[in-house]
Amino acid sequence: MRVISVGDLVLDYYYKNGKLLGVNGGMTSHNIIANISKFKIETAVYGTCGNDIQGDIAIKSLSDLGVNTDNIIKLDNIKTRCFHVSYTDDNNGMTFTSKKRCPFCNEKNWYDESKINVDNILNNIKDDDLLVFDNLNSQNQKIIDKTKNRKVLDLGQYFELEKMSDKELVKKIYEKFDLINLNERVEKYLLKRFKFKDLNDIYDFLGVRLLIVTRGKAGADFIHNNNFISLKLENASNEVDPTGAGDSFFSVFVTQYVLSNYVIDNDFIKNTFKKATKLTSKVVRKMGARGHLNNLYKIKRINNECTSDNFDLFIRKQIKRCNININNLETRVINAIKSNAYDSLEKIDFNILNNSLFIGTGGSFAGAYFSSKMINYIYAINTSCMLPRDVFYKNNEKIEKIFMFSYSGTTNDIIEGTKKIDNNKKIIITKGEKQKIFEKTKILKSNIFTYRTNSNKGKEKGFLSFEGTLAPASMFLKLYFKNNNYMDSCENFIRDRMSYWNNYFNDYFNENKKILKNTLKKGNTFNIFTGDNTKAASIDLESKIIESGIFNCLIHEKKNFSHGRFINYEHLSDKINIYFKQKNVSEYETKLLKYLENDNNIIIESQYDNILCEFDLLVASQYLIYHISNFLNIDISKPTYSEDAMKIYFYKGEL
Repeated sequence: MRVISVGDLVLDYYYKNGKLLGVNGGMTSHNIIANISKFKIETAVYGTCGNDIQGDIAIKSLSDLGVNTDNIIKLDNIKTRCFHVSYTDDNNGMTFTSKKRCPFCNEKNWYDESKINVDNILNNIKDDDLLVFDNLNSQNQKIIDKTKNRKVLDLGQYFELEKMSDKELVKKIYEKFDLINLNERVEKYLLKRFKFKDLNDIYDFLGVRLLIVTRGKAGADFIHNNNFISLKLENASNEVDPTGAGDSFFSVFVTQYVLSNYVIDNDFIKNTFKKATKLTSKVVRKMGARGHLNNLYKIKRINNECTSDNFDLFIRKQIKRCNININNLETRVINAIKSNAYDSLEKIDFNILNNSLFIGTGGSFAGAYFSSKMINYIYAINTSCMLPRDVFYKNNEKIEKIFMFSYSGTTNDIIEGTKKIDNNKKIIITKGEKQKIFEKTKILKSNIFTYRTNSNKGKEKGFLSFEGTLAPASMFLKLYFKNNNYMDSCENFIRDRMSYWNNYFNDYFNENKKILKNTLKKGNTFNIFTGDNTKAASIDLESKIIESGIFNCLIHEKKNFSHGRFINYEHLSDKINIYFKQKNVSEYETKLLKYLENDNNIIIESQYDNILCEFDLLVASQYLIYHISNFLNIDISKPTYSEDAMKIYFYKGEL
């Protein structure tokens, strides 16, 4: 099932106080599709544009959002339609005008009759596709009349209706659409033309399941099954630009209509209205109809040509934080195992301890888990790895040491989660500044193990933690090497594994491009199989994938999977697996791999067992997410997130 918009493409030019800001794709039906693309619904555009730079950018503005643009036809004999939106900011506030003519050269790139290829569209539409229209021109009408698909209409203009007789209009529109969205201009036109009493008469005239009339800051009116609902807009946002608000509002109703399996009732209308107004509040705070989805494309003049006629796309080279962090990872990790932090760690007599607690959040949690397991493996003492809130609600009276993994050293959750525990029991593993950590936590300076050095002050930036995961784990790995009397080879081992996995995934992604193109799609769900010395890697990878905001994850402990988790697995439409594997496997795991062999598997196999496997695959996780970032050509360390989310991110207080 797909949601498809139909119509000629438009490129919108945006100006402020006489200066060109940039361009972006436009047209109501395509703006609706652009908004729907952010949900897990397949979207496509069937349309036409000129074979020019304007058409290229109009297509790019959709494909960059994940919309399928394979059925857009570029024609040599036309110029892509262009619209010019100008803003003026003066003492009276912001005003805007929209015209088909360029404000600089007064040229108009616009054709009136639609150029879409009706036969091509009809031949490629599937029966379960939902079609989105924003006008009733003759070409659109042929598609409307010749298809039995579900259809929706966003009607913001009435000039086409004026050319039709009453009988023609009824024939074109009556019972042709599931949802129709009108603005107040079209509502007033219909009331006056047909001498209707109220909106109920318009509803009967249209023969629609749900009629929506948007009223700007006043809210919206709805009619379904002759039931009238008026909903008011609360706490209207300060508008920077109202263009595109109506398109995004209607897009939410189309999206929720699909997700509800086409069920409409009063609760649907009220709940969807809340979601729609939440989105429009973001839209009006951005410049452009799609400013909340992607930034305006910056363009530059070619010689003395006006940009309305021709231009070059201005592409600023982006420096990806993910790349910077990975490129510096080896140096930072090696510096960590040579730092005073390791020297302090080495002096701890783990043999006299019975119970130790390891605590971390985000990427640090994976490093804490590896360290906890390694200490248990060498010294046979009881170790537990927990999140801060779990520690807070736990009886920690008999805990002798608590190792706190915090990249900054001042992570609020960790400080709050351990505030009931005696400071003398606490050790912080960090890259933060010792004095600042002491001032905030009052933990003894001798218990602050920082791998920050004069030559290693640089810190990672971004949501994903690489050094914060691997550096602390590497220091504990060095203890393992010391315990086995081959400490000198620890550095070589770390360098070797980093080089190996970087090269391995570089080759893997180059050799499997076609498969990975379908696998690494936004919104896909990965099954991560873990167990047998692979848990640190699975914890880390799940954290990084979720924090990237691109994919979803389900983690399955390999043996626990056999206790019924396969039932959900067998009902998945796409079985996409990431399978962590040590060198030697059990008989059960051999059977499990056989069970999964016909599915879409990324098998990450270590050359080691036991603790070395646990660390080896933790290294692999860093490079897997890095190569995913490069493959998708995005900076996975800079995910998009809402303002509301940051309120909980920056929360400082009791847990």
